[in-house]
Amino acid sequence: MTGLLMPKPNEDALARRAEIAAALSAIVPGEGVIADDDGMRPFESDGLTAYRQLPLVVVLPETVDQVSRVLRYCHDNDIRVVPRGSGTSLSGGALPLEDGVLLGLSK
Repeated sequence: MTGLLMPKPNEDALARRAEIAAALSAIVPGEGVIADDDGMRPFESDGLTAYRQLPLVVVLPETVDQVSRVLRYCHDNDIRVVPRGSGTSLSGGALPLEDGVLLGLSK
C-alpha cells in the first residue's frame, strides 16, 4: 500500500492556521477546537492506520448550529473540510488533509 498521493496543500491555509483555529474557537468554545500536534494525533487516521496525516485543525462541535457555522466559515474562507464520525472505517474515507479542518461529528 504505497503511493497514496494526497492533494497539494493550500499554502495560504497553512499560513493562517492560528487565525483559523482562533475563529473556529469562537464558534466552538472550550475544548471544541484542537490545534496542537499532540492533541490531533488521535485524529491522524481512521481505522486504516497505514496512512496518517495530521489535519490543520480538529473541530468537535456539539450542536447542529455549531456544525453549520463551522461549515459556513470554512466555505467563506476556502478551507477544506473532512467530516469524520467515530473513525472506525477501514476505507481511509476520513483521512485528514494537511490544510483542512477535520470536523468530528461523533458528539
